Amino acid sequence: MRSALTMLGIIIGISSVIAIVSIGDSMKGVMDDIYKDIGKNRANLYVGNIEDFRSTDFFYIEDAEVLKERFGDKITYIAPSESVRSDVTMGKKVVKLNMVCIDAGYDKVQHIKMLYGRMINQNDMDRKSKVIVLEENAALKLFNKENATGKTVRVKINDNLEDMLVVGVYKNEDSPIVSLMQGQKVYEDSYIPYTAAFPSDYAFYMLDVFVGSNYSVNSVGNEITSYIAGLKNRQAENYQFYTVEEDQESLNSIVSGMSVAVAAIAAISLLVGGIGIMNIMLVSVTERTREIGIKKALGARTKDVLFQFLIESATLSAIGGIVGTLSGIGLVMLGGSLISLPIVVNPSSIVVAVSFSMIIGVFFGYYPAKKAAKSDPIESLRYE
Repeated sequence: MRSALTMLGIIIGISSVIAIVSIGDSMKGVMDDIYKDIGKNRANLYVGNIEDFRSTDFFYIEDAEVLKERFGDKITYIAPSESVRSDVTMGKKVVKLNMVCIDAGYDKVQHIKMLYGRMINQNDMDRKSKVIVLEENAALKLFNKENATGKTVRVKINDNLEDMLVVGVYKNEDSPIVSLMQGQKVYEDSYIPYTAAFPSDYAFYMLDVFVGSNYSVNSVGNEITSYIAGLKNRQAENYQFYTVEEDQESLNSIVSGMSVAVAAIAAISLLVGGIGIMNIMLVSVTERTREIGIKKALGARTKDVLFQFLIESATLSAIGGIVGTLSGIGLVMLGGSLISLPIVVNPSSIVVAVSFSMIIGVFFGYYPAKKAAKSDPIESLRYE
């Protein structure tokens, strides 16, 4: 019982560290999946800080066309990055719609699972067609059925009421953890052609850009900012090219920093566990004084006694480390199953945790072991 209580600090410390590191690694894995869906070759081109700002510094539809023609296969998709929100009244129901304005070919750079109908195409763009592609939940809320193709939705775009023909329905395939992170959705998703929402002279602050898979996103980004700055008679630094990869690296560094900080706090319990081992070993040395004296009288060397007590303290720590590791893995697996989070347990973290617990045992067990080894055999035999 005494040994079990002594190991408790080690168990709590190791299980906490394993759980926190595993959660951090799992979150990184989830983020990798999210950014893979977003597109790692994706970036936003936007207007930076300009002191003598002019209206021509904004982006226009013709700018996107010029860039598309100039860079060829270096750009697989480029369009204004805009969305329009509107309340849609259907009978007694009011559904809030978020209409993402896109160009033809968006479904070529983003995985969109179509259930019914089709996606926005080039004819829609050229004719400025009043068409819309609804997400499955939006279709269900508006028409009480998934297949809403051929139906009409009246929405407000730039203060004008527009009747939009539903030409397709798609399914949002976000993972449960992504849905949990997003929280309760207020707006249902949909897509419309940006030419149907904005006139050709509309000024855009940002462009959505997908770079060809055979090219470096950063290199192409530098070329684009230099070229657009030349078109606008500005400097390259007046335009920013922010990549999804940069965003992911920034988020990963935050997650890693938080994991290390929390793990360091949890590791304090390892220190407490080590002090507990030192205490129990000192008590053990006192209780076994006569045993130590008998062993020395029978020929046991100082290093034999030292080694024996070091082995005992290391064993206590190792057992605590193994139990703590199993507990940590069990806890994080249980938590992951409850929130549908795919758990990643790094084997190296397990090896480090158990090894570190043994080192703790040896370090804090050295003083009691040394005390036992240096005890005088005659005085030890007289001890009662």
